[in-house]
Amino acid sequence: MINIGFMLNFPVEYKGGINYLKNLFYAIQQCKDTDVSVILFVPDDTDDEYVAIFSPYAKIIRTKILKRKSFPWLLSRIGEKYFGYDPLVHFLLKKNNISCISHSNYVCPDKKIKTINWIPDFQYLHLPDLWTAKQLSETSRLHKYLIEGSDKIVLSSFDAFNDFKTKYDKISKKVEVIHFVSQPVANQGGTSKPENKGYKTNDVPYFYLPNQFWTHKNHITAFKACEILINRGHKFQLITSGHMKDFRSNDDHIAQLVKYVKENNLDQVIKFLGLIPYTDVFELIKNAAALVNPSYFEGWSSTVEEAKSVGTLTLLSDIPVHKEQNPQGARFFDPDSPAELAQIMEDVLINKIPFFKASPKVLKEQLDNRTIIFGQKYIDLVKNLTSPANAERHS
Repeated sequence: MINIGFMLNFPVEYKGGINYLKNLFYAIQQCKDTDVSVILFVPDDTDDEYVAIFSPYAKIIRTKILKRKSFPWLLSRIGEKYFGYDPLVHFLLKKNNISCISHSNYVCPDKKIKTINWIPDFQYLHLPDLWTAKQLSETSRLHKYLIEGSDKIVLSSFDAFNDFKTKYDKISKKVEVIHFVSQPVANQGGTSKPENKGYKTNDVPYFYLPNQFWTHKNHITAFKACEILINRGHKFQLITSGHMKDFRSNDDHIAQLVKYVKENNLDQVIKFLGLIPYTDVFELIKNAAALVNPSYFEGWSSTVEEAKSVGTLTLLSDIPVHKEQNPQGARFFDPDSPAELAQIMEDVLINKIPFFKASPKVLKEQLDNRTIIFGQKYIDLVKNLTSPANAERHS
């Protein structure tokens, strides 16, 4: 049995990380491979709601070692400083017969335990102005540590792989590109319309922009496109959701976005829902006229994958990774051109864009196929890495 260990060692508010792990575990389970077992180590004070998310797909082990500010956690930090690795985590992995530690921002000193790490993207190479000098230094140092110390690095796109090669071309053989797949939330309670959950759409078509409010997500282009369409007499709404905070922003761009909406009398057109349950995100995607993503940068857009999973039309900035994701019928626009986006949105509103939404049966078949590919590529990576022949080469 190959025991694959994962550590929930990041804030649970990082929903992208939670959803990524859940989708990976689900994909592994769907492959029905009895040779592998997933074990998730969580802080012993982790809320039951998060344990419930993962427990159908992984064995959950609570530990004080991952509980921030606890005595074992502090010992781990001291050990890390003096030994160059975390001796308590190492003991935890050996005690539970872990063959491979994965996606945990951790490098195991024991070469008998293989290490896989996931790097979501290299945004700081493209948009360094959005980062402080300290953030740039810390992120670059972490990536260097993970890349040089890990047996394998998982990237979510070939676009990210191109970035990787600009800095680490000599060790590019360490990389495995595995496109992740998003699952519609199980047990959503039917197919209720968004307005039945309290999100009023005023009986008009709506576009949905579910990006977090980071500066690079470029909401302003979508907002300006809405102003153009309102001036043309169209009736619709743009619904946004996501955490309305950007700790990297120096100019409080979120306040500027809200101000723009008010000053241009778009309050009844553009709606800010803030953070909402993930089940509701999927309902809003499923019932939208189209999903809009004007972002300047993505590692592998989870919102695009979510739209693919339920067959919703996507209107996307023409960045390389969006084209790599290649959703059916997608329309692309210059992220700096509100007029271009407005024209595409108008075409949607007047039914000028031919878009055939596949039947639920076909969508499920397509999703199942992508899910198996996702899970199998990861399982193959782990099996090749932990095979006796590979172990001998790296011992």
